[in-house]
Amino acid sequence: MSLPRRAFLVGAAGLAGCAALPEPRSCPAAGGRIRVVSRSWHTEIAVPAASMGSFAATYRGAAWLMLGFGKRNFMTAPARGLSEWLAGPFAGPGIMQVTALSVPPEEAMAATVLTLPLDDAGLMRLADSLWDSFRLTGEGHPAFVSHLRGSDFYEAAEGYSLDHTCNTWTARKLATAGFPVRSEGAVLAGEVMRQVAALPAACRPTLARS
Repeated sequence: MSLPRRAFLVGAAGLAGCAALPEPRSCPAAGGRIRVVSRSWHTEIAVPAASMGSFAATYRGAAWLMLGFGKRNFMTAPARGLSEWLAGPFAGPGIMQVTALSVPPEEAMAATVLTLPLDDAGLMRLADSLWDSFRLTGEGHPAFVSHLRGSDFYEAAEGYSLDHTCNTWTARKLATAGFPVRSEGAVLAGEVMRQVAALPAACRPTLARS
């Protein structure tokens, strides 16, 4: 990663973390139906793999699929100079990131993870909305772009803009599932995570000590 891009990510992460998250209750790692994950500047949603229907067959053996949205050239290629770094926040083609996990996100990576309960109807709405984020080929399959850093990338149905970022995307998907999360003003990861942490049903999974 180039220094300009690294500086941008660190700066964004710092802004996202200026205000502390409301402290949700703790729950066992097995609790909750879905996960909202913040990795520095970027938020994603993790769902049980089986909830994604036939798409789950692409990731046989995966228990969870973690999905996120972003700007294509920013997420799939290293920044080559100051001009690309400065263009990062501006409009461009979107991309979907899919990470297959055999364990819940809190066991797989160092990240801020919050869990939320969801009934079958809400999970179906969320899964349908996640599926709608992919651009499909003529055969009805997500249009694959590349595999990079442990994730697969697919063409997104919508472009990236300041009104449709990785974090506003997360907020909108959660709202589709029925959670009172607003996308307005949710430009930074911290704004999404603060809203999620404030939900009465949210909890922070705790890992069992060995």
